[in-house]
Amino acid sequence: MVDKPFKTIDEQLNILDQRGLVISNRESAYRTLSRYGYYEVINGYKDPFMISKNDDDGFKENITFEHLARLQECDRNLRFSVVAALEIFEENLRQAVANIISHDLSYIQGDYIKRTNFNTGKKYYNKRAQKFVYPIDDLIYKLNKATNSEKEPVKHYRKKHGNVPPWILVKELSFGNLVWLCHLLKEPQKNKVLSLMLGIDQGILKQLMQQADLKLWFHEALLLFLSYRNAAAHGGRMYNHFTASHELSYNQVFHQVFDISPADYRNGIGKSRIGTLHKVIAFFDDKTPLIKLEVGLNTDLDSYLKLYPDDKQYMVKEMQYDVESDSQFKN
Repeated sequence: MVDKPFKTIDEQLNILDQRGLVISNRESAYRTLSRYGYYEVINGYKDPFMISKNDDDGFKENITFEHLARLQECDRNLRFSVVAALEIFEENLRQAVANIISHDLSYIQGDYIKRTNFNTGKKYYNKRAQKFVYPIDDLIYKLNKATNSEKEPVKHYRKKHGNVPPWILVKELSFGNLVWLCHLLKEPQKNKVLSLMLGIDQGILKQLMQQADLKLWFHEALLLFLSYRNAAAHGGRMYNHFTASHELSYNQVFHQVFDISPADYRNGIGKSRIGTLHKVIAFFDDKTPLIKLEVGLNTDLDSYLKLYPDDKQYMVKEMQYDVESDSQFKN
């Protein structure tokens, strides 16, 4: 039996009306549901406005359709800012990895795409190969596959120059594959990439590494970025996004910079909420991604809270970010 039958937009609006949602402009609400869908606007953003988890209990008193639509709009703009910030960071990372591989290993594909140039990683079950493999073997397979891509500029370099150098190859890799390429670099190369991305001297990095494992933090940070990137690509909510599988471990260097104590961390602070994403991006040298992210975190969130100031406590709790105190770039 199908328990979620198709409903026309008028029927959807009638259901919302029956559940106590105030629809002051039915025509406008109709257009919004036509453009974005009931699931995206209502199911995606209704939770803080419901009496209980049971939909039949309805909405809290005086909650309007426009309120939900505004939160969805704010979150959509925030999603755009997250994507823009991570795309810039990704460009930086690709360039850093390509430079280090070219300098330390080789710019000739037959020389730098060698198993011996990387760590093997821990064995895992590979569905494609239908057996347990080392991560390095899967990575080498993907690197070789990328060199045979028909996309430009890979095809041009392969045909014209007989070689796909690292600075071209990294453009063909997905962000997930780039993360694993970073992770499987041997220690000297990984330290150099981290030094470039953080904008600190390798000697200082070595001193910091005596306090905490920044290479582990770096890998976890990249996986956190990947979680947000994937969520954004599929239209997922940003303001209350979190990931238990890719949350940061407590790191004495990183968390203390942002005054997050072990007790705060045990209470869920500094793990994976968007406020943590903001702090991770702020920790890296290039502040351009941070500025892009703060356009959404500050401009759009501030506009929303001016309309609905009573939501501030909820939003700050969900995001672990406060417009008034967390911005790195205040006027």
